[in-house]
Amino acid sequence: MICRITSGYALLLAASLLAAGAQAQAPAPRCAGPASATPAAEREPTVQDYERILQRAPRNARDHYDRGVLHERMGQHAAAILDYASAIGLDPCLAQAYERRGAAQASLGQFERAQQDLDEAVRIAPKSPSAYVNRGALYEAMGQNQRALAEFSQAIALDPRYAKAYVRRGTSYELMGELERAIAEYSEAIRLDPNDAQAFFVRGRTQIRQRQFERAIEDLDQAIRLDPRDARAYQSRAAVFAALGDHARSILDYSAAVRLDPQYALAYQGRGDAHARTGQSDGAIQDYTEAIRINPKNAYAYNSRGQAYAAKRDYARAVEDLSEAVRLKPDFGAAWRNRGMSHQKLNQVDRALADFEAAIRLDARDSVAQNELAWMLATSKQAQWRDGKRAVEAARAACNITGWKIPSLFDTYAAALAEAGKFEDAVKWQEAALESAEFARTQGAGARARLQLYREGKPYRAP
Repeated sequence: MICRITSGYALLLAASLLAAGAQAQAPAPRCAGPASATPAAEREPTVQDYERILQRAPRNARDHYDRGVLHERMGQHAAAILDYASAIGLDPCLAQAYERRGAAQASLGQFERAQQDLDEAVRIAPKSPSAYVNRGALYEAMGQNQRALAEFSQAIALDPRYAKAYVRRGTSYELMGELERAIAEYSEAIRLDPNDAQAFFVRGRTQIRQRQFERAIEDLDQAIRLDPRDARAYQSRAAVFAALGDHARSILDYSAAVRLDPQYALAYQGRGDAHARTGQSDGAIQDYTEAIRINPKNAYAYNSRGQAYAAKRDYARAVEDLSEAVRLKPDFGAAWRNRGMSHQKLNQVDRALADFEAAIRLDARDSVAQNELAWMLATSKQAQWRDGKRAVEAARAACNITGWKIPSLFDTYAAALAEAGKFEDAVKWQEAALESAEFARTQGAGARARLQLYREGKPYRAP
């Protein structure tokens, strides 16, 4: 694999140097080329079609360009760049070739070369809306959103009916957090071209961010109807169904996404989450494993798989995965906390306490970590780990974070108060916890036994 990457880079470099050398030997041509516009084809050509054509007529710049477009659509950017370079060598005024080569170089992160080519495309064809759109996309990729907006606006000024320019200007607004303006741009694109699947997709995605789920589903339905092979649209709709609690439909859409794109790690992650929420731990583990295979540096997938193993009470394997998650992302507070909970189940008290404390250092508002730390400090069977004062502080912090609304946290607070010798307060908060019908139904037996201990002036010890 390293050899292929190195070789591809060398080919890219050679193509760019050839183009640069040609430009150095001769002054830039004065071109007055037409605006970019790819003609419609009767059928989708193949690489083999172009191989045959170019064998017969190897000096047709347009054929080299068209093969480059096909390579680019296939994700073969290095091969596309070589084709565009050949087209430019044969016709230095072919603005489209500079434009597409710049876009392909941007896809490979070669921003400086992309800038040179897109500038040349604009110089040759200053009235080409697509050249400005592609240069705007480059600026957007470089994090220069204001310059990107100016390019998209220039494209619209040249052609007010160019729907793609409105889509791209909308994405810039979205990146800047201006969601309403983004939606207005996407809506205008849809008005101009009601068959633009991309416009429906990005508007639906933005509506997800606004939690306008029903509208998002409508747009994503349209995106899928117009382009049923867009895995991203299925993945986004699956996320909406998950947010609405419709896990069965969520799993169906995630499955469609991975069927269309077997390397779509985010879709495997999402389907794993849906399986986990429905108690299907084995299915969740399979999906997280696939996400990890695709991206072995995905700390979130390791964290999720660790939780799935914990749900199966396989705490040792949970610790392995959660340890990998924190190794990959040391500031991943939730993974530290989750590992602490598995260490707790393995009765590794020192490690559990260390993990909870690490989670709290990273996020002092992690109410779960605060509560788990308080419970261990208050109820551990081993005296060396108990600390009533710290337990009260952590339990109170958990209650403060959640607005004193969660009865199970009152239960922990009562245990901490009892460990600190404040039995009257412990009784009061344990009684407050038991006032919740749901808490009393699910945890009442143990909670009432603890209440009796506090009334007798005794702290609680976890089994």
